[in-house]
Amino acid sequence: MSWLAVLLTVIFVVAKLLGIIAWSWWLVFTPAIIYGVIVLVILIITFIAAFKD
Repeated sequence: MSWLAVLLTVIFVVAKLLGIIAWSWWLVFTPAIIYGVIVLVILIITFIAAFKD
């Protein structure tokens, strides 16, 4: 899954820098942000499950 987020982010950054798309930088980095949030949620759930009584 991470390769997809990285690939999409690279494609969007290149397209933004070349002027192909006029999106805000938030939209350009959305795939990386979504992947980071998913990883963070999984880590939090794992942490809670590991220390549950």
